[in-house]
Amino acid sequence: MLVGALAMFFALDVSFLVSLAGMPFVADSLGQAIIDVLPGWVSIPLIELLQYWAKWLLIVGVVALFFADGAITGLLAVAPRRRDATVVAVAVVPWVASVVLAQLFSASKIEPVTSVIDAAAGAATFLVSLAFVLPSAAAQAAAADPERPPSPARRRALLGTAGLAALVAIAALPLSRISGIAASTLGNVPTAARRLRAKASLAAADPAIDPLPGITPRLTENEAHYTVDTTLVKPRVDIAAWRLEIAGEVEQPFALSYDELLDLEAVEQVHTLECISNYVGGDLISTAVWTGVPLRDLLARAKPKSTAFDVAFTSVDGYTDSFPIAKAMEARTLVAYLMNGRTIPQDHGYPARILVPNIYGMKNVKWVRKIEVVSYDFLGYWMQQGWSDSAVVNTNTRIDLPGRNARWDGGVLTIAGIAYAGARGISKVEVSTDGGSSWSAASLEPMAGDLSWRRWSFGWTPPKTGSHRLVARSTDGAGNTETPIRRPPFPNGSTGYHEVDVNVQRG
Repeated sequence: MLVGALAMFFALDVSFLVSLAGMPFVADSLGQAIIDVLPGWVSIPLIELLQYWAKWLLIVGVVALFFADGAITGLLAVAPRRRDATVVAVAVVPWVASVVLAQLFSASKIEPVTSVIDAAAGAATFLVSLAFVLPSAAAQAAAADPERPPSPARRRALLGTAGLAALVAIAALPLSRISGIAASTLGNVPTAARRLRAKASLAAADPAIDPLPGITPRLTENEAHYTVDTTLVKPRVDIAAWRLEIAGEVEQPFALSYDELLDLEAVEQVHTLECISNYVGGDLISTAVWTGVPLRDLLARAKPKSTAFDVAFTSVDGYTDSFPIAKAMEARTLVAYLMNGRTIPQDHGYPARILVPNIYGMKNVKWVRKIEVVSYDFLGYWMQQGWSDSAVVNTNTRIDLPGRNARWDGGVLTIAGIAYAGARGISKVEVSTDGGSSWSAASLEPMAGDLSWRRWSFGWTPPKTGSHRLVARSTDGAGNTETPIRRPPFPNGSTGYHEVDVNVQRG
């Protein structure tokens, strides 16, 4: 068993290295198929329970299945009573399954030829590794049972199958588009808009807040920006072939190449994105300076019909979502292609994504390829799973500091964090240092933009050492204070005050 598991370790290593050239990693392919085949009544509770860790635990589970298969294959390989065909069949099961299941359930996300190449390379490595260590394992088995030594033909069967898998991988190379995909840019390249008609103007940072250790930066670096999506295999878009299609209930449908999109007049805006699955006080929220074309400019060119109701968006990987035509026609709803002065990174939607104010991130579709005006209430991927259709951001507040343990010299301790209410803005943040019995107003930093979070701070002199419960709440620009009622993210986003227990120690 150990021999088989070790051979599988080498095989998965090779498969992962091959995937770095732009091919879907075999474990990701199988994991993606599992995601897409699971019904909502199974996937939603799992996501609710595991949150960010759901995908990682899925991948760990898939890799564990590969190792289990390797161990079983190793056990069968030294068993003299097992037929060679049985050993080979068990050895190739996970590799074949990753290709077949991915094409059955995730064909729009997993490119078939490159999937075959990665799986075939991994399978060949596994079989060769197993054949290499088989003689010593077989010798031990023969010593234990000299009357039934393993068949000497077994090693030839493993090597022969490995050779066949290698030939499949080599033969598939000319049929794949991997060279073009790997050579094409995948975003995060420094650049600037060609025709920028409105530049974002950031207010100066508050010198009393900006240097605080542990405070959230006003702008999130691309590499630190949160990512949540439905796919394990991020689309690798061939920019030369990509087209943005505007169609549906319009008088003049059209399509744009990437170069044509970049030639249009663009605007810059500071925009905070938050995931609807973010828990109170969670970190699935980030802010960046985005550059793109107002969606209403594209729709005006297409001329929506009077029957227009929703605008639906389809991603390169098949993901869908929508929002009302009125929302699409707002000036700050963008088809964005730059993020913090760089082409949008692959993880965040290269070559283009949707940005819509006041709505949770799931409706800000990444890797967008089609914009379709429809005459009905279009229900996208997560709406079909029971999540909110309107998905309006709830007012929320987060305490960033102090940490769980605070050193206190007898002076003032700073409590600080962020507050966010979508396009409504934040007008007030209040802090309680006695578990919610009394409230005091915090100082507010000017917002980096009309659609961004707002940082705040509050000076607190603890009455004594020991444990204190800190609570924060915000009031949005419309005068509505966030609700204290704690609700989980499903289906409308989490609510409730953020509470932190701080242990104040002298020192």
